[in-house]
Amino acid sequence: MGNFNAKLYQFTGEDCVGQQDCNSCRSRLHLWATSTPSGLPEMDELAVKLFDIQAVKFGSFTLKSGQVSPIYFDFRLIISYPAILEKVAGLLWKKCSNNATVDLICGVPYTALPIATLISVTNRVPMLLRRKEAKEYGTKKLIEGDFRPGMNCIIVEDVVTTGTSVLETAIELRKLGIEVTHAIVLLDRRQGGKENLSKHGIELSSVFHVEEIMASLEKQSKVDHKVAEEVMNFIRGNRQPILNRNPRLHVSLEERRSSCKHPIASRLFDLMMAKKSNLCVAADLPSLDDVITLAESIGPKIVVLKIHVDILEDFSLTKIRQLKEVARAHEFLIMEDRKFADIANTVQQQFHGGVYRISEWADLITAHPLPGPEMITHMFGDSSSDSRRTCGCVLILEMSTKNALTNEDYAKEAAKWGLIASDIVTGFVGQSAPNSDFPGWIQFTPGVNSSSASGDSKGQQYCSPAKAVLERGADIIIVGRGLINSQDVVATAETYRTEGWAALTQRITNP
Repeated sequence: MGNFNAKLYQFTGEDCVGQQDCNSCRSRLHLWATSTPSGLPEMDELAVKLFDIQAVKFGSFTLKSGQVSPIYFDFRLIISYPAILEKVAGLLWKKCSNNATVDLICGVPYTALPIATLISVTNRVPMLLRRKEAKEYGTKKLIEGDFRPGMNCIIVEDVVTTGTSVLETAIELRKLGIEVTHAIVLLDRRQGGKENLSKHGIELSSVFHVEEIMASLEKQSKVDHKVAEEVMNFIRGNRQPILNRNPRLHVSLEERRSSCKHPIASRLFDLMMAKKSNLCVAADLPSLDDVITLAESIGPKIVVLKIHVDILEDFSLTKIRQLKEVARAHEFLIMEDRKFADIANTVQQQFHGGVYRISEWADLITAHPLPGPEMITHMFGDSSSDSRRTCGCVLILEMSTKNALTNEDYAKEAAKWGLIASDIVTGFVGQSAPNSDFPGWIQFTPGVNSSSASGDSKGQQYCSPAKAVLERGADIIIVGRGLINSQDVVATAETYRTEGWAALTQRITNP
């Protein structure tokens, strides 16, 4: 073994509790320091082949982050060597063998796509294709393939540093109701990716850790001790921070309240903290009398009651005022889910006039940003209108229905408009946290139903309270039929309140 130094490769990671003589690390690295255990020659052989084809390079390389690294992994070269590609695919598939179900696999674009394809063909596992950006023509989808909500998907990647690319792929899959709990990677650089992904509910399994491949190459005299030491010092000194893709997700409600620009948003934060609830109930009932009865029973559990005034068969201003009194007594807000989507002049009339006179009783209204920013800015009237302070607009960035046209680009642009009108817009309806975001905004996520893992026969897609909050970024969970159709609405409301609040507390206290 020459000058091979096993101690150099002792590494303190997430599974090590920070001690140099960690038994877990020492046992694993012992496999790389000797040639007796079964399976080691296979791994050593792969390490050398990757080195020989220059998929592992040593020198001075400027990374995407701007750091200068003494090592670079160029696994794109693997596709030109079918035998190596086959070996890599086989070793990655073995990392899936302990999972109970692997319904689908999805490679992170672009290097991992041929690896995922080979795994799919060899093992007869259906594959999904994730585009880096949606096409401007055809279906305009980011995820291509055949799937059903509730299916389990394993993400395949070549190299993980921070885990950003894996997480971005997981977010797009989860938007479609696909379960993502595992990712497999050829090489983990051990610079924070495993820990980052764990924070987002994804377990990372790797064929190589960087210290393992270095141990193998030094043992086989492919690199000398000086180079190996330089690489390991760089890796240890450049662990990446835990990814907080969106600061809104991990800031306390008290702090977020202080950044609000709308009094209704401030009021909602106050209610959430006082009632320890982030539950909104969608009371999609045809009778306003029944809505009032429901509100009286579950009022203490909720912070928002969402209604559709245009489906009420017995609407009257007298009855809507009765509902308003119930809301005052039990301290919750009323959201009229009108989904305004017309020119500003028409929306003003729909909001203030007609038989419903929504401006007189609604605390929150929903609107599609489709007509453009002018509709958002002027929907309540001019700057002197009281409605600009007594009612908040909730923009619909994404919907919970299958094949909705509210894609990533649409949501991104709409979010920018909402931020410009933050004195009017209190938050948004969405299935994920937008890139343009700020702590004072409140995310409402519909389609929460613990009794169904998939959805209904009409395209609605469901998720649990925990998934809505922890994976999709919800502040407020919107529960409809999963509650109003239950045998005991009060007990069911308490269950959703408890689960939703626990998830929100977990997200804030364990970023």
